[in-house]
This record gives sequence, structure tokens and C-alpha cells, in this order.
Amino acid sequence: MAKLAIIYGTGFGNTGIMAKAIEEGAKNAGLEVMTKRVEEATPTDVERADAIAIGLATYKGAGMPSVFKYVESLKSVPLKNKVGTAFGSYGWSGEGPIVITHMLKDYGMNVIEPSLRIKRTPEADGIEECRKLGKKIAEMVRG
Repeated sequence: MAKLAIIYGTGFGNTGIMAKAIEEGAKNAGLEVMTKRVEEATPTDVERADAIAIGLATYKGAGMPSVFKYVESLKSVPLKNKVGTAFGSYGWSGEGPIVITHMLKDYGMNVIEPSLRIKRTPEADGIEECRKLGKKIAEMVRG
């Protein structure tokens, strides 16, 4: 079964809500999903996956340093041609997922653009967008 790894960092829980909704959408579309907070994740978690979704909150015009450090640790992992995407919650500007998207592209991944960004706490429409992203990831993995 095709596998999606969702790795995320969250400040106030909003990006975590997004991660769970992406997981739900991907599982409903037939993917096996492993979801972990960035503090618990290792590069091996994404090496074994067919797709990865990286989530992070944007704070003070930048993304969470722990997530950037994790994504930088993936440089030596064979990610070329895997499906990748970035997502996250933000208060003012939302740059974090955009930067992660560029990093994933640099690793040779087939990146879903634009990155999914939701202002503050996801409401019903935002949660549905996350579920749709999970489904889209599944569709891309299957080709």
C-alpha cells in the first residue's frame, strides 16, 4: 500500500488540526498514513514513504526553526520523484510553507503547489481543503 508521511510542527495547535484533516483525506483515498510531530520524526520516516507533507506554523514572518532543521536533514534522503507538499497555519503572512515548498522542489520532489495555508484556526471550509489535499496526494501517488 502506498504511504504518506505527515511531519508537522505546531505552535497553538492549528497546524496540527490541518495535519489530522490531511491524514483523514489521504486515508479515505486509500493511503497508509503515518503522522508525527517534528520532534518525534526522523529522516527514515520519509525515506520509507511515497509522499510527504510537511506542516509548520508561520510566526514573526518565518517558519518554525525545528521544521526547517528537519527538512534540511532530508538532503541525504532519496526524495527525487516522490510527491511532496507543505501546509500550515499563520497569523499575518504565511511564508513558512512557501519556503518549505521551495526546499522540497530543490530535492527533486513532485511538489503540489501552491502550499496550503490557512489563517489562524481552520474552520469547516479549511478542514475540507485539508481533506481535499490528502485526497490529491493519494491521486498523485497512484499516478
